[in-house]
Amino acid sequence: MKFNLKMIAVAAAMVAASSAHADLANNSTGNSSFALVAFNTATNAYYIRDLGYNLNSFLPNNVTTTAIDGGGSPVTGDKTPEAGLNITFGAGQFSTWLAGQTSGSILWTVAAGDGLTAAGTSNLSRGLIAASALPGTAPTNTTVRTFVNTSSGVSGLATQNNDGTAYYDKTGAAVIGGFTSNYFFGAPTALGSAASLYYYTTTAGTGSSTVAANVTGFSNSLNTATLTLASSGVLTYDLQPAVSAVPLPAAAWLMGSGLVGLGGMVRRRKAAAAAAV
Repeated sequence: MKFNLKMIAVAAAMVAASSAHADLANNSTGNSSFALVAFNTATNAYYIRDLGYNLNSFLPNNVTTTAIDGGGSPVTGDKTPEAGLNITFGAGQFSTWLAGQTSGSILWTVAAGDGLTAAGTSNLSRGLIAASALPGTAPTNTTVRTFVNTSSGVSGLATQNNDGTAYYDKTGAAVIGGFTSNYFFGAPTALGSAASLYYYTTTAGTGSSTVAANVTGFSNSLNTATLTLASSGVLTYDLQPAVSAVPLPAAAWLMGSGLVGLGGMVRRRKAAAAAAV
C-alpha cells in the first residue's frame, strides 16, 4: 500500500510539473492565456509565464463579452469588485531567469488577447495589457489588432514558447522590439514598480484604422487596481475596497444636539445674571 501511494504521489508530481509548462493558448483561440512577460532590453532575453487565467476570466466587472467572443457564451467580468480584490501569483522560475542579469534592464507586462477577426462589428479584437502609464490618446483599432494578431504580438511569444521547455531563458529581438515600441500602449514597467491593467476592444470588426479603440481600466468606483512584479518573481494584483463615508449613529447626533442646547441655556443664564446686577 505504501508503495502504491508513493507511486501515485510521484505520478501526481510529474503531471503537475508537465502542466506547469503546457502550451499557452494563443490569440487564435479568441481567449488566450493571461501571461506574465518580462524581458531584458539590453540582451533581448525574455521570460514568459502562464498566470493561470485566460482573457475572459480576468475582466473588469463592468465588461460583458459577446456570444461570439472566445469561450462561447457571454461572460461578465468579476475582477474589479467594490469589496476590493487581492491576488498573489507565485514566483515561478523567475529568479532562475533573472540570475546574472541587470535588474535595471528588465521591463515587464502582463498580456492576453483575442485575435479572431471577421467582417462586421460583432467580432471585435480584444486585448489586456499592463502599463505604468496610460497614453494621452487611446490606441487605434489598428494598434490593438497588431497586438492581438494571431502570429505576432503576445501570440508570437506564446508560439515561441510552445516547444515543451520552461517559460524562461528565451531570446528574440523582434519580439522585444514589438513590445517596447507598440504593444505597451504606454510606458513600460520597471522591475519592482507598479502598473495599471487595461482592457482594449476595437470599435469595429474590420476597418476604422484611425479610430481610437475602447479602453477600460481595472478599477472600482473609488480605487484603481495595481500590478507589481517583485524581483523574486511574485506578481501581486491589488485593488483596495471602495469604502464610502460611514454615517454617524443617531445617538451621536442626539448627543451633539443636546450639547448645543445646553450651551445656549448656560449663555442665557449668564446674560440674565449680568443684567440683574
